[in-house]
Amino acid sequence: MKFLRTHTLLSRTLWMLFFLTILLLGQAVTLPGIDPTVAHVALEKQTYLQFLGVAVGGQLSVPTLFSLGLGPYMTGLIVWQAVTSLDLESVNRMSINQAGYIQKFITLIIAFLQGYPVLQYVQPALEPIYIGNTQVPTSIISFGAVLVLVAGAMFTVFLGNLNNDKGLGGISMMILPGVLMGLPKTLQVGWGSFDYKLTAINLIIAGIVMILVIIILVMLLQIELRIPLQKPLMEGSGSKSYLPFKLLIAVAMPFMFSSTLFMLPRNLVQGNYDFSQTGLGKFILLMTNQQTGLGIVNYGIIIMLLTYAFGFITVQPLRLTKQMKENNEYIFGVFSGSDNSKYLLDRFFTMATFGGLCFVIMAVIPLIIGLKYPGIANYTLYIGSVAILVTLIQVLWDQIRALYSKNHYRIF
Repeated sequence: MKFLRTHTLLSRTLWMLFFLTILLLGQAVTLPGIDPTVAHVALEKQTYLQFLGVAVGGQLSVPTLFSLGLGPYMTGLIVWQAVTSLDLESVNRMSINQAGYIQKFITLIIAFLQGYPVLQYVQPALEPIYIGNTQVPTSIISFGAVLVLVAGAMFTVFLGNLNNDKGLGGISMMILPGVLMGLPKTLQVGWGSFDYKLTAINLIIAGIVMILVIIILVMLLQIELRIPLQKPLMEGSGSKSYLPFKLLIAVAMPFMFSSTLFMLPRNLVQGNYDFSQTGLGKFILLMTNQQTGLGIVNYGIIIMLLTYAFGFITVQPLRLTKQMKENNEYIFGVFSGSDNSKYLLDRFFTMATFGGLCFVIMAVIPLIIGLKYPGIANYTLYIGSVAILVTLIQVLWDQIRALYSKNHYRIF
């Protein structure tokens, strides 16, 4: 049995490494018909794309086969979870296969929507292609490149599903290489305003910060509110259970998308010089500047809003009420129905608020220090990447423990 456990774990580890190797090779192959040097210069200016690339495991500094990473899949998953949270009868009646096909279709559409803007940014990098003596129109080259990006995104999801079946960590492991490789650049370049020199002393500080953040996050991930449940028609120990509400109810999702949402309006305004000189344009630039007090407050608000949004989609407290009624479960001292819904919503917002504030504190401390020492502001993005990394490792470790428990299980 010990040999079986070791063999299973080794086999799954090798499969995971194999899939990650394919992903890395694909992210090193530049799209045909594109000058990588010109494309890098064009995309480097789109700061929000760089943040998004790190968060979803993509390669958005140069267009490659797998540039979009899991971006379309993650966005599609969020959209689908939002739909299911509406508790529509037609959605609830769907089979697993039907829901799976719809999610794949949503991912495909979003891949087009995310791939098209990337190609628009790198239009100057498109190289002429000739068939005989006839030059292929630029629009056709651009559309072909978008199709390759979309195909790469869908293949990334395919690799993730294979890893879910044969490897370790599930589909989320496809994000791991991008996060790991993006850590040094995130710390060094950060918001794109100030460079943080990777000297020996700064690397030591970064290592200490990483260790502290990992310890704090691991502790926070273990904190949960356990709401006791009663099952009147069941006797014995099975009549009592609990409903867990974790403190980090949205896990690292707020960190994953906060920087992108924070910088996107700034990039759009800076791309339009006339609008940037208007009162509204200047206000948007002020609110998205991490070197101002208003910008720091705005970034904290974005994290809180994302915590509530992703937490609500993940937990779906209103749907929990319906499930509890169907399972004949009750909260002691709380009437079923609207009172139960209100009770769960109150507990959800309490945990989401405290969890979101933990993230806000971790994010804004470097920004506040950065008002005096600008390079320190880069630690906000660095801490966010570490948070994503901790979440991925937590998923990996949970699966390893589950495999061990499964093969170690004894009835007597």
